[in-house]
Amino acid sequence: MALNTLYVQADGSTLRLQNDTVVVTKEKETLLQVPLHHLESIVAIGRVSMTSPLLERCAKDGRSVVRMNGQGKFLYRLEGPKSGNVLLRTAQYQTLLQPARAVPIVQAVIAGKLYNSRQTLLRSARDARRDESRQALRDAASDMIRDIRRLDGVDDINVLRGIEGVNAKRYFSVFSHQLTYMGEGIHTFSNRSRRPPRDPVNCLLSFLYALLTHDAIAAVESVGLDPQIGFLHTLRPGRPSLALDLMEEVRPVLADRIAITLLNRRQITENDFEFLPGGAVTLNDSGRRTIIHAYQARKKDEFTHPLMEMKMPYGHVLPMQARLLARAIRRDHVEYIPLYHKA
Repeated sequence: MALNTLYVQADGSTLRLQNDTVVVTKEKETLLQVPLHHLESIVAIGRVSMTSPLLERCAKDGRSVVRMNGQGKFLYRLEGPKSGNVLLRTAQYQTLLQPARAVPIVQAVIAGKLYNSRQTLLRSARDARRDESRQALRDAASDMIRDIRRLDGVDDINVLRGIEGVNAKRYFSVFSHQLTYMGEGIHTFSNRSRRPPRDPVNCLLSFLYALLTHDAIAAVESVGLDPQIGFLHTLRPGRPSLALDLMEEVRPVLADRIAITLLNRRQITENDFEFLPGGAVTLNDSGRRTIIHAYQARKKDEFTHPLMEMKMPYGHVLPMQARLLARAIRRDHVEYIPLYHKA
């Protein structure tokens, strides 16, 4: 499912439906034609317009349409009638109100996130050119393994959130040690900043997380769960809390690894960003195009799922984990098993 997303960011372009084909044009020139049945979703970034017949057909077919601004900020989502399993959603709401059922899910989500974050740090430590970076990454990884072992003994969700928050701060405090290329304007990264991003690395991460959030929402909805009702992330109007829960364990694998690779290979440089008055940083068209291409390519790469013991594209990870999560919510005494990815 997640492999068939059409991203369009050409300013001034228009998407229309023509004989069951999505046609992208700009100033009377045809840029792209894609059979509609090949697409599960469409993401329009920046000044992109879509005709009413295309929108109506997507809504009728259950094909999501997402609009983002040029910085990758979510604007709105168009969807057709809901077909979610009402019994599954009822179980989801009941789980939220029953700590005995919610706590094991939160423990598993955090365990998956810390494990995969630790694997990312250890891989970067092996590749590090400087002893200082190698040691900093290994020290952070060691601290994470201690907290992973603590999780089973904690049954308070707020305490679990605290453990997750401490380790997120720890992870980003050494993130720059994973970057072998720190060109002009990129070396300023020291911690996670958003709304708006204050440096190119944060800008790159925020855009990748926005793409991943879209796929996580689609995965959650595909199994009939409510993306707004999460367990690790607190409920907030407009926040897809469950989708954010699901993507936590996948972020190091599908987003952070891409960012590190793009920067270290100099496929993304300071020339792909715009530095705005007031300190905000945004991507230009070239930067967004490079990131989208890398993200789509990563989703097509295959790996062996440790639980399923079968090869699958990375783009199938979120739908697979959503099914495992739905099973844990629907059935008593069935644990949610996160993705434990070996970098």
